[in-house]
Amino acid sequence: IQHLRQIVTAQPARTRMIQWDSLQQLENVRVEQRDSNGHITHTIPAYTYLAMDDEVQFIYRCEIPATAGSFYRIIHTAGATDWIPILPIHEDGQVRALLFSDSQCGESYDVWGATYQTAWERHPNADCAAIVGDLTDNGESAWHWRSFFEAMETGTALSCHPHVPVLGNHECYGLQWTAIPPVRYLKTFALPDNGSRDFRGHYYSFDIGAAHIIVLDTQFLEVEERGDALKAEQMDWLRRDAATSAAPWKIVLMHKDILAYGDYQPEQNRNDGISDVGQVFLDVFDELGIDLVVSGHVHAYRRRRIRARQTDEHGTLYLLAGPAGNQYFDVRPEKFDIVAGPNPTPSNYLYMEADTQHLHIRCETVNGTVLDTIDLHK
Repeated sequence: IQHLRQIVTAQPARTRMIQWDSLQQLENVRVEQRDSNGHITHTIPAYTYLAMDDEVQFIYRCEIPATAGSFYRIIHTAGATDWIPILPIHEDGQVRALLFSDSQCGESYDVWGATYQTAWERHPNADCAAIVGDLTDNGESAWHWRSFFEAMETGTALSCHPHVPVLGNHECYGLQWTAIPPVRYLKTFALPDNGSRDFRGHYYSFDIGAAHIIVLDTQFLEVEERGDALKAEQMDWLRRDAATSAAPWKIVLMHKDILAYGDYQPEQNRNDGISDVGQVFLDVFDELGIDLVVSGHVHAYRRRRIRARQTDEHGTLYLLAGPAGNQYFDVRPEKFDIVAGPNPTPSNYLYMEADTQHLHIRCETVNGTVLDTIDLHK
């Protein structure tokens, strides 16, 4: 049993998706859950077979109740894991989250491991962790995915807390560094259903405390000829999804940013100003009353407030986060920047606390420097 992990469901206060990998099919495997009275139930997991990069993998999944005071373990003919607690997520509006971006690394994932573990050591009461795209450097490489998970396994956070993956462009890169469908990403994470036939797992949403979290796919370029279909389908879903939520806070997580920051934008033939992705989403986020957008891709920290494509102190808060790995870039400024981290920005993460009336975010580096603090009020 490898890389035992909790993945977010549509209602993580009520259920958890338990996943793990195995190099072989397990005999008589089941997920056992023990309640506070010692009563044990068991569920037979499903699995997906993956043959990629000259390796074979069985990826197991099982959704179980998030019963307060309960524990779970994986048991099969050859052995069992330790009992692992199901930690409660309170439904009174309180939510605490860690937000990482661009955990991709080159020859070693030690920096990503240090960022991830440091964040959990400082904030052990966080309810969940999101990784806002570019989880690994190469989306087809078995070594990169194995190293990504192994860097997270020093403590217990991976198996004890829900994790929220976001699709990035590097998840769409094959071994030859050309665009491929993000097959390994989609098989590695069993994500909330979005009702899509063609783009299941590419985008989804969930509720946690006072927040409705919307995860979007910005890889229109990487899916090539399917890009227009992804835009149209996801936009229709986004409008319906946001309209049906009465949560005090509407938060979007997406990989590519709404500004270019020197990155060439092929649809506009420019490398500054509003990005191709920003052209798609900025006006819609205004329309839907999105409170916060967290993005990555640029490997820098920036804070912006934008409405009607202008800086506005009452507009949507746009936070550009990362890097959480060891890829550091020289990033030019944009006119919308209100706060900018050092250039290049050191490895960092965001810590967020929210209730029904207040949302607080800090950008913290691994060495303990606080780059920025933001407070929003309803």
